[in-house]
Amino acid sequence: MLFVSGCVAPTGPKPVPTAQPEPPITASTPPEWRPGDRWVYTWTSGQTGGTKSIEVLEIREINKVSFYLVKVGELEQFYTRDLRWAGSMRDGKVQSRMTPPQPWFSWPLKMGSQWNHRGTYEDATGTSPYNDSFSVVGAEVVDVPAGRFNALKVVRETDTRDSDQYWYAPEVRFYVKWVGRRGSAQFEEALREYRPAQRLIPAPAASRPPSTTK
Repeated sequence: MLFVSGCVAPTGPKPVPTAQPEPPITASTPPEWRPGDRWVYTWTSGQTGGTKSIEVLEIREINKVSFYLVKVGELEQFYTRDLRWAGSMRDGKVQSRMTPPQPWFSWPLKMGSQWNHRGTYEDATGTSPYNDSFSVVGAEVVDVPAGRFNALKVVRETDTRDSDQYWYAPEVRFYVKWVGRRGSAQFEEALREYRPAQRLIPAPAASRPPSTTK
C-alpha cells in the first residue's frame, strides 16, 4: 500500500551572510596634539640603529601663527597646527627653516589625495630649493613593535634621489612607520610606543573597530 504524506521541499544550504566592506580609512581633519603627547620609535640605517622619541612640549604663537613645539632628540621642531614642518631650533637658536612650511600631510587625508610643495630650505650652509610631490597611494594594516594599525600610506617624491614612504594611523595621531632615502642611504622607523597626554574630554567614537595594540 502506498501511503502519501505531506511533501516538504528539500532545503538547500543556508545563504552565507555577505561580509560588509569596512569603511575606507580617512582623516578628515588634522589631529589635535597636546603637550605631553609622546611617540617612541626604533630606527635602523645601514648597520646602525637605536631609538628616537618625539614629544610635544607646548603650543607657541609666533608672528600670530600657532605652532606645535616638538622635541626630537636634541632638536626642537616647529610644526604648524595642520602638521606642516616649519623649522628646527637648538638651545634657543634657529638651526633650519622651510619657507613655506612643508606639508607632510594634507587634510582631508584619504585615498587618492595628491599635493605638491615648492619651498626653500635654509640652514647654516645656505639655502636650497625643494620640489616635493606627495600622494596617498594605499590603505594598509601595518605591524610595528607597538602593535597592528590601520594606516594610510603616503609617498613623497623629489627631483633628487631623496624619497619617503610613511604610514599615518589616525589612532596614534601620527605615523607608525617611515621608510626614507637620502641619496644612497636608506633608513626605517617603526613605532614602539605611543603615550598620549591625558585628555579629560574623550575623543569622538571611532567609526571602525580600533587596532589591536600591545
